[in-house]
Amino acid sequence: MALVHSYDMTAKAGSEDALGAALQALADAVKDIAGSQGAMVMQDRKESQRFLFLEFWQDEESRKAAGSQLPKEVMAQIMGAVAGQLKMADYDKLA
Repeated sequence: MALVHSYDMTAKAGSEDALGAALQALADAVKDIAGSQGAMVMQDRKESQRFLFLEFWQDEESRKAAGSQLPKEVMAQIMGAVAGQLKMADYDKLA
């Protein structure tokens, strides 16, 4: 069954543009990984510091295998721009 992995995060003050750009770079990288069905980056319209990053995967195995293939420099940019902890969740894609 298809899987959606979500990351809910808040940018540090003044880092909204940097986080948005890094998440877009991550989305571009994710789409080329085996088992990926793409990714989506969303920014809250009312609270511009809030972002939601969604990864779409063929299955749990492909999502887990992708971790070592993610660009470390992009991941460092994301972690440097995030305030607090990431909130993660997994969903089954129904439609």
